[in-house]
Amino acid sequence: MAATDHMENGWRVFGACVTGKSHLDKGIPCQDAHAHVQVGGSLVAVVCDGAGSARHSELGAQFVAGTLAQALAQQLRQGASIEALHDGALAGAMAQVRGELEALADNHGAVLDDYATTVVGVVMGPSVGVFFHLGDGVGVAQLDQGGEVISLPANGEYANETYFISGERWRDQLRLLPIPRGVRGLVLMSDGCMPFAMSKNNASLYAPFMGAVQNYLSCMDDITLGEEALAHTLADPRTHQITGDDKTLLLAMRA
Repeated sequence: MAATDHMENGWRVFGACVTGKSHLDKGIPCQDAHAHVQVGGSLVAVVCDGAGSARHSELGAQFVAGTLAQALAQQLRQGASIEALHDGALAGAMAQVRGELEALADNHGAVLDDYATTVVGVVMGPSVGVFFHLGDGVGVAQLDQGGEVISLPANGEYANETYFISGERWRDQLRLLPIPRGVRGLVLMSDGCMPFAMSKNNASLYAPFMGAVQNYLSCMDDITLGEEALAHTLADPRTHQITGDDKTLLLAMRA
């Protein structure tokens, strides 16, 4: 989901969500979602992964990704700085979206937990930026001079637990990570991509996979065709041997 032309203002953005093998076998829809908006020289991007145990998690992921991206873009249009977002405006936007999600649940005779979803996103200004992160998934900023800034997943006490925007203590679990100057690329992913897109212990992007994907997409003039190719790659049956989870990958590259 994009609110402006992908090529606008120097960012080329490619995103794809595909349904995992376990959901395909059970006839369950993809519970991941992504969205992005460009405002001037800034980029807002969000990836959400709905809770497998929640009744309407695919709707929660879609709603939060799209609504949060728009809310943060509006903050930028109103003059908010990256520093202001880091100091509270970003959490305020998330609280607003959480409230709207709760109203959506009420209107449909459901509860907030029925729409539970994780959130990993980025606001990247013309120079510096910030990752915001609630639950699992990964955010990576690739630096001009080499190296990466990585926003790592956070789970609960047990391996199959994580944190959701619907949780009562979501503010306590919200993590913000500053991004320095000199960023050439950004990557957001749901946890379904991590086994083959991240190296061991999530220390870095897995170069044999991500390097090939980025090199291919950097040569694509047609964003739509690039996203179709990305989706085809994520849906490759060989990934089913690695993970049965839904998979979402969003890449942003400076033009």
